[in-house]
Amino acid sequence: MKTKLALTVAVLAIFFAATGQAASAQSQGKIPSWLYNAFMCIKSHEGWWTANTGNGYYGAFQMDRSFQMAYGRDYVRRYGWAHNWPPSVQLEVAVRGWRDRGFAPWPNTARMCGLL
Repeated sequence: MKTKLALTVAVLAIFFAATGQAASAQSQGKIPSWLYNAFMCIKSHEGWWTANTGNGYYGAFQMDRSFQMAYGRDYVRRYGWAHNWPPSVQLEVAVRGWRDRGFAPWPNTARMCGLL
């Protein structure tokens, strides 16, 4: 399972780097690489950076409005809801939530990524 996760993360990193859709290297440097990889796995199952399907969840980490207001109020004011945020900001806010709640906001995808 860990080998599959590592391969998935490596493939995603190459893809995102090639398409310019990954969170910036600067924001990756602010968190441990294992946590960055964990969130890239979660993102691969949650949605695209610009996801707004009308289901009440936004962006790559499918954050609802209350999550965004709790952990990214400053960015909501600046950009609107998470689907408008740059990838590095979405990652930063997801990490803020993780520091407070762990991977609980993403129970299914975290389990799929071997994080729960």
